Amino acid sequence: MENHKILVVYFSRPDENYNVGTVETGNTEILAKKLAESLNADIFAIVPEKPYPTDYQGCIAVATDERDQDARPAYIGEIDNWSEYDTIFLGYPIWWGDLPMIVYTFIENHDFTGKTVFPFNTHEGSGNAGTYDTLKEKLNGATVSGDGFNISGIKARTEDGVAKIIDWASQQKW
Repeated sequence: MENHKILVVYFSRPDENYNVGTVETGNTEILAKKLAESLNADIFAIVPEKPYPTDYQGCIAVATDERDQDARPAYIGEIDNWSEYDTIFLGYPIWWGDLPMIVYTFIENHDFTGKTVFPFNTHEGSGNAGTYDTLKEKLNGATVSGDGFNISGIKARTEDGVAKIIDWASQQKW
């Protein structure tokens, strides 16, 4: 871990979430913030330019439409010193067996050549849904860890869930 410039990048959605209820902090965000703190890493949230609806059914409708149109929703902000990071922890929820479309926007907007990427995700029963392989395909020139970390959203909200991701990160080889 020493001598590595680490960035935790994540997309997470608060408000009404499946199996969790209405929350102020999204499941993936909880893990990302604790992970960044434990690694002494910088952090960047992928925040949609146009917020998703706060109700679950409304969010499903918008996200399904994005998926069906292969959309690339815009996000707010940018990482000015992207080239300085060599290790990226990339977090996201699984939406309909895939990465949320806004995560595709982020990865397509950045050159991952020479970076090591450690994916982590939250889900409600689909594990990583093959997204670690998707990232290997999409992130040309990057080394993507095949043994990413996934946990259910409800468990991500617990002390045990947080401890598990920190333990997982500490076992990764850079």
